[in-house]
Amino acid sequence: MATLILKRGAERRIRAGHPWIYRGEVADLRGSWSAGAAVDVTDSARRFLGRGFYSPRATLVCRLLTRVDEAVDGALVKRRLEAALQYRRVAGLVGSAYRVCWSEADGLPGLVVDRYGPVSVVQCLTLGMARHADWVRDALGRLFPDGEILRLDDPTAARIEGFEPVRETREAELIVDEGAGCFAVSLGAGHKTGLYLDQRENRVLVGSLARGRRMLDVFSYAGGFACHALLAGAASALLLDSSADALAQARRNLGLNGVEARATLREGNAFDGLRELQARGERFGLVILDPPPFTRHKSAVEAAARGYKEINLRALRLLEPGGLLATFSCSHHVTPALFEDICRQAAGDAAVPTRVLATLTQSRDHPVLLKIPETHYLTGLLLEAV
Repeated sequence: MATLILKRGAERRIRAGHPWIYRGEVADLRGSWSAGAAVDVTDSARRFLGRGFYSPRATLVCRLLTRVDEAVDGALVKRRLEAALQYRRVAGLVGSAYRVCWSEADGLPGLVVDRYGPVSVVQCLTLGMARHADWVRDALGRLFPDGEILRLDDPTAARIEGFEPVRETREAELIVDEGAGCFAVSLGAGHKTGLYLDQRENRVLVGSLARGRRMLDVFSYAGGFACHALLAGAASALLLDSSADALAQARRNLGLNGVEARATLREGNAFDGLRELQARGERFGLVILDPPPFTRHKSAVEAAARGYKEINLRALRLLEPGGLLATFSCSHHVTPALFEDICRQAAGDAAVPTRVLATLTQSRDHPVLLKIPETHYLTGLLLEAV
């Protein structure tokens, strides 16, 4: 097995519990290696640090799978997936749709597995996981012997890592339950693996506060927040999204839940839509801001912060007295502290006195490891205009 030897001092972060190794931290690569295969990782004195898949094309060349001298094989993948599923069963997180495996947080960097009814959806994010996807299929076949397995790799990650993404499709639509609602999932179409499962608990929570309120759902995607709000008694909902396909999916879900009569769908840019609503003097009792990531790179955080401030300022000005704003960022580069500061500035510029009712984060089936801050990527606030 080949060995990655780190530069002097580069091991400190690894010994502190972080699994990522960057190309600039590597002093030497010795032995016969192949792209996507396992390599040993040592410090500059050749002391063993762990073992992980080698990705020569990416800046992040290795993510540790183990810190002990054990084989990186199908048996390891099976043990990790068993442990991940057991955690979710004990925590009461297994349902009609949930995340089975969340990459580094479940000890399998580069692997995401979501479960929709009888179907396990596999997403490979690294070259190593893509090369060894058969191990994942075998393990899932043993965990869910009567289920189906579908692979839906992320094209952006595949391009960075240097592998051809596998995008399988399933013709039959699935209907999954979530709280009091139900949602149609067309696997192989749309964003993520089918639904934004990381917002599952937030959708139920925010919906429970919607009774009697007029609601605005910005970046509505498949209408999850709007469906829960209307089911809980919201007076009406306006859904705004730039994607016609997303709005078509939202219309389907509104119909499935029998709430389409109280919903209006509008296609358009969110920034323009918020400005137009404000110009018309519109007011809402509940506003949802759940945008896609405004940045995937640390270098663009400042520009992203301006975007987040703009939409939050506009949303706050649309709130009626006592109105609620549930606002989110899904970029791990925008920390909870930074996001709170952005919202504080927006509230100041909007001249809207604002109370923090709750801090929000990703659903518990997307666990966060304290030593790996990148596992905590979804941050949010529930705010009230006072």
